[in-house]
Amino acid sequence: MSVVIAEGAATEPSNIVAISDDDLLAAVEVLAGSAGLAERLRYALKGAPERLFQRDVGVWLMRAQLSVEESERVQQVMQAVEAAASWWPAGRQRVQSPADLAALAMPLLARREQEELHVAVVDGRNGLLALHQIYVGTATGTSVRIAELLRPVVEMGGVGFALVHNHPSGDPEPSEEDLRLTAEVVSAARLLDLEFLDHLVIGRGRWASIRSQRPTIWAATAAPD
Repeated sequence: MSVVIAEGAATEPSNIVAISDDDLLAAVEVLAGSAGLAERLRYALKGAPERLFQRDVGVWLMRAQLSVEESERVQQVMQAVEAAASWWPAGRQRVQSPADLAALAMPLLARREQEELHVAVVDGRNGLLALHQIYVGTATGTSVRIAELLRPVVEMGGVGFALVHNHPSGDPEPSEEDLRLTAEVVSAARLLDLEFLDHLVIGRGRWASIRSQRPTIWAATAAPD
């Protein structure tokens, strides 16, 4: 059974709700149960609340002059937010467009400090079987083995798959390396009779579909423009 992912998706996924910096800090204040916390965090984080998601968040919380108890509560809140963002009811989500895939990946990858590559495995009805992490690299790139990338698709009996990775810079414009990898995966997927649906690049609040931008990669010649 052929799996098709729709092209021509909107620039932003329609089912992602944007939240302002002020709303995020206000929510953290309420969940941490500490009055005035939002204002202290706003000042200490220097207008960049995404630092709450970084590994060195403790340093920024110290600058906000939080007590040990307040710092622990804030970190627990952020851990819960990340855990919630990475959860989904496996096998129930349907991936029928790039926007559907972006809606799953944006909360998980948009604020990561390191580049991560995930493969979304789908069945013959576009039902999501898994969103499997393949690599965690560095801000300058990641080394990819095609066999390792396709292994979870084959092992799970997937009919199709899509790739998703983030750009820590926040700019989702595909790089030449991204295009080369995509072309290599197109060729490998054909050999295994797997449907390679798309390759999304996740930035800060934005994403790009390589299949929509470079459809010729999926053509018979399988070569980037």
